[in-house]
Amino acid sequence: MSPMEQALGPIQRALDPLTRALSLDRASNGGTARQLVAEVLGTFGLVFFCAGSAHVNWWSDGSLGALGVGLVNGFGVAVMIFAFWAISGAHLNPAVSLGLWLSGKLPGRRLAPYVGAQLVGALIASSVMHGLFRNHTGEGESWLGANFSSGPLIQAFGTEIVITFFLVYAILMLADRGRGATVFAVAVGLYVAAAVTMAGSVSGASMNPARAFGPAAIAWFWDDHWIYWVAPGLGALFASMFHVVLRERTPPDRSA
Repeated sequence: MSPMEQALGPIQRALDPLTRALSLDRASNGGTARQLVAEVLGTFGLVFFCAGSAHVNWWSDGSLGALGVGLVNGFGVAVMIFAFWAISGAHLNPAVSLGLWLSGKLPGRRLAPYVGAQLVGALIASSVMHGLFRNHTGEGESWLGANFSSGPLIQAFGTEIVITFFLVYAILMLADRGRGATVFAVAVGLYVAAAVTMAGSVSGASMNPARAFGPAAIAWFWDDHWIYWVAPGLGALFASMFHVVLRERTPPDRSA
């Protein structure tokens, strides 16, 4: 047993009755507690880097630029996936969890807990950002990188559907092919970097209701917020539909 495990032993033993009462121990529910903690931590990191880079770019008068923000998003997402993929699958995004559930890759009983964990992680990350960045917001504002539309709403709405569609579809296809953490992290990170660089100035390139919700809740900035739930949801729905139609199927056994 490691020194850290020894130090945390009393805390673990104290929490065991609560864990068993909530049926979150590994034996009773497949390690759900570990998975939810991983989703909280992974989404925390995702929101901290993705929303944080947008906020830092804003108060520094564009020092990062569109490409810089896109790269921070891509690298941040890639690292979070690599760190937590083996524990929870590193969804880190309600739209991804929805797409996996619609495609039969996530049990229905885990959809709501996963989404809840992601929202909690986003709220904690945004609270930390507020504490760290509140002296760099200009005229007392606290924007925290919340998503908003800089043009016509239909433009932002359509953009979010399209970029979320390809994100979720790529994840579903990678899952079908049994790719490991490294492939997932690199592929999704590169896509997120490209999508944010291209669409960040149009809609904020959220693709993720949790990423939109955390900063909006802490900064209390709800302008056009519905877009960042409805559009990613539709993108995930369409991605699951096309995945079902286009995925490879094992040919039926005709020898019987």
